[in-house]
Amino acid sequence: MNKKLNISPLLKSIGIFMAMATFSFHAAAQDARPDISVHARIDTSNVTMGDKTVLHVEVLKNSHHGAMLDLPVAKEGQMLTIGDTEVRDLTIDSTQVGNGRIQLNYKFILQPFDPGVVTFAPFRYASQGDTAYSESVTIKVNEPEIPKEMRDSLYINPMMGTVSIPARWYDVIPEWWPWALIALGLIAIAVALIYLYKKNGPTLLPRKKVIPPYILAMSQLDELKKRKLAESGQDKEYYTELTAIMRQYMEGRFGIYAREMTSSEILDAMEADGATKPFIDSIRPVLETADFVKFAKMHALPEENVRSYNAIRNFVTATKPEEETTADGKNKKASKSAPAPVPTPTRAKSRRNNNNPTRKKS
Repeated sequence: MNKKLNISPLLKSIGIFMAMATFSFHAAAQDARPDISVHARIDTSNVTMGDKTVLHVEVLKNSHHGAMLDLPVAKEGQMLTIGDTEVRDLTIDSTQVGNGRIQLNYKFILQPFDPGVVTFAPFRYASQGDTAYSESVTIKVNEPEIPKEMRDSLYINPMMGTVSIPARWYDVIPEWWPWALIALGLIAIAVALIYLYKKNGPTLLPRKKVIPPYILAMSQLDELKKRKLAESGQDKEYYTELTAIMRQYMEGRFGIYAREMTSSEILDAMEADGATKPFIDSIRPVLETADFVKFAKMHALPEENVRSYNAIRNFVTATKPEEETTADGKNKKASKSAPAPVPTPTRAKSRRNNNNPTRKKS
């Protein structure tokens, strides 16, 4: 009788053997896999001057230890560069890819400005005494397209020889001439100030020409006579201006501030002044008549108007400063002197009462 072949234990042993072989193969493959790998790539290998492109560097490793050896470092006041190419931005991120491995992603945003072919050397990454290298990356930087007319204008013409420039009149003027003008201006101002100070005194302004009291009074009397106020019935205006001329003359000639005085105060001041005392009798009737006309609204007779005018005119003429000759032959104005009195016009006492026949009430 034939024996049966039992294959179940055999198949079970073969399965165990195959599983052990597979596990050993994966373990060996895991051990054969490199610890670090570095790869570099670029988005666009053909760019125009000034355009931007992105350079990617990927690092795959087993641990967190390690460092990129070729990262650009910016100096103070300068931009990041890789070779002669500017790096506008740099970002780094990491990703867990399983089995304890980590992938680092370096992202360089490049902006080349020099035309030509640019090759970036392999990037190096070191970890635990081992160094891995990436591929080298090459890009071509093209010049921008320029219209022919503009391109021709950018050509540099050959250097010409020296050219002589004709001299002009202002070429000989020194650079310090503005300061010279300022100095001359200051000197001119100083000379002008000294001249005005000597001529006009501390105020530097022209002094108002002073008309002598005698000349001013005679001029005003002549002008008053020409206006014929008394003849036209304007007695009040006539005597107001006549006595104002007399008051102003007394102030300028004798220092008697008659413009602020009443008639009686004027007579008292003349009594106290030896130069005017002889003329009290001739001035008194004029002041009395003026008061009657201005305050009592009386009208003086034509003859009395003439006598009043002549009395003031004679007073001014008789007190005119006399000029005396000094030893050096120059004329010198005499100080106050007591001139000869002028004959006093007679007046009847009856004229002072209200029934005065020489005045008529308006």
